[in-house]
Amino acid sequence: MDVPASISCPKCASTRCRASRWRSHNEKVENPDKRPYRCEACSHRFIASAGVAKKSGLERPSLLTIGAAVIVAGVLGSIVLLWPDSAEHDTAASSASQAAVAVTSTVEEAARNGDVEAQFRLGRAALLDTSRGKEGAAEAVTWLRQAATGGHSGAMLQLGKLYRSGVGMPQNYEYAEKWIRRSAEAGDSDAMVELGRLYRGGLGVTADQVQAYVWFNRAAAAMNMDGVYERDNIALKLSPDEMKAAQALSLADEEGHVDPAPDNDKVASED
Repeated sequence: MDVPASISCPKCASTRCRASRWRSHNEKVENPDKRPYRCEACSHRFIASAGVAKKSGLERPSLLTIGAAVIVAGVLGSIVLLWPDSAEHDTAASSASQAAVAVTSTVEEAARNGDVEAQFRLGRAALLDTSRGKEGAAEAVTWLRQAATGGHSGAMLQLGKLYRSGVGMPQNYEYAEKWIRRSAEAGDSDAMVELGRLYRGGLGVTADQVQAYVWFNRAAAAMNMDGVYERDNIALKLSPDEMKAAQALSLADEEGHVDPAPDNDKVASED
């Protein structure tokens, strides 16, 4: 898939980006007219507009837009320092700074109005801003919790991972399992992998290698390569009976699954 020349990483500003895959059906549905990308310079994954995307008449600026505005403001600010007597450069830097503030304010307004995607973005941005310390972590948790409660599967997963690691909040495996499971059940393949790891290690749940295989297998079916790796590793530890049970459970909630046709010879012999 061709990557538009205008795409650049919101984290490091590199233009060496490639198309990435959707992590879940929900993520794709929640981001119409957008595409996932991954930066080849810093490996940061982000979602950027493939066209003009609007929701309920309210534009939702992407992190790419915010990052670009901030970068422009910084560059122009540096120019001002080099030419302090230039009124023209001073005006340009001021305009860029105002634009960056306006974009951020628009996202914050959308978040305060209940836009779960905007809440998730603000939460992630606060997590990445390590210079703010505990204040930034507390803000991140607040926005992520609102987005997760509102049904955002990515926020559910991020909140669960924070509870598991104990960063920004007291470590709690029970809450970690709760939020990661909700995200996995909502179809997030990364959350499926994390839930499988909880079962494998017995964190927040009773250790169960069969259930671990089930969730790794479902993630692999969703084209998650981490799921493939984890599933194949844990398969080596299962007995034939456990493997049979795990594969049956993997299909238990799958729609459209059709059992293979019965063995005609066997049926005939039973008659």
